[in-house]
Amino acid sequence: MGTPFISHLEPTRLDGYDPNKPHDRQAAHIPPVFVDAMEVREAVFVGEQGTPLNCEYDNDDQRSCHWVMYASVNMTTEPEQRDPATGAVLRPRRSETRSMPIGTMRVVPFPHPPHPPPGARYVGNVLQEEEPDDQEAGGDGGAIGRPRSRTLTSIEEERQASALPYGHDKPTTYHDGKEPYVKLGRVAVISEFRGHHIAGQMWRATKKWLEDHPTFFNPSVTELGMDQLKVGAVNEIPKWRGLICCHAQVGVVKIYEKWGFKVDEGMGQWFEEGIPHVGMFLRLRIKETDPKV
Repeated sequence: MGTPFISHLEPTRLDGYDPNKPHDRQAAHIPPVFVDAMEVREAVFVGEQGTPLNCEYDNDDQRSCHWVMYASVNMTTEPEQRDPATGAVLRPRRSETRSMPIGTMRVVPFPHPPHPPPGARYVGNVLQEEEPDDQEAGGDGGAIGRPRSRTLTSIEEERQASALPYGHDKPTTYHDGKEPYVKLGRVAVISEFRGHHIAGQMWRATKKWLEDHPTFFNPSVTELGMDQLKVGAVNEIPKWRGLICCHAQVGVVKIYEKWGFKVDEGMGQWFEEGIPHVGMFLRLRIKETDPKV
């Protein structure tokens, strides 16, 4: 493996991306870096963990920043051929070096849908509700629940589909329910390259970028206007102050802890695509700046 390098993709329009098709069957105008990110995510989350392909791409992808790590890998294009009688080489092995995507992560700007309720189950980012099943009634007169999709409220739909409006959430251990935060997620490394601190290298690059661009995700009053922001004064404009959240799979909590994240006990535990998750928070030290206008 050659020296890895990292590419960064800022939020970009992904019109025409078909979540029902794999990365290598998307329209030609989709940015190559995003296609490479999806190649990694499909290998890990879809191929290894069984997430349905059409649930892997979501509405947050086009408003997020993505990081993709590449490695120069020597790949055989034509195998060596030998004379079966003499063992003499008839045709030497041919190979080429390719920059292969081996890891990815993304940062989703605020706002976000409400924190998941403890014990909740999500499928394709949709919260499932328990529906009593009369045919599976328990002996005590209770019923064994069966998941059903819950209809989102209009506020939740808006918060999932766009960057507005900015709403409050329930307080947790490390989040007061009001402060804007960005969300680290979709952290994935190809199985053959695990054990080489690939995720840690991507996190350091992502962390440095966030520290160097603390106002990147802050809304612009000039572009949006006070009415659309739904605030009464400039000092009420949502502003990122270094708080980062991640929805971590329980099995990789220790990795995030090494990066400085702490489990938010107040968020409890929930399930995404059948995998148990917990909330974790980290605060970066960033320079205070004037609101973006």
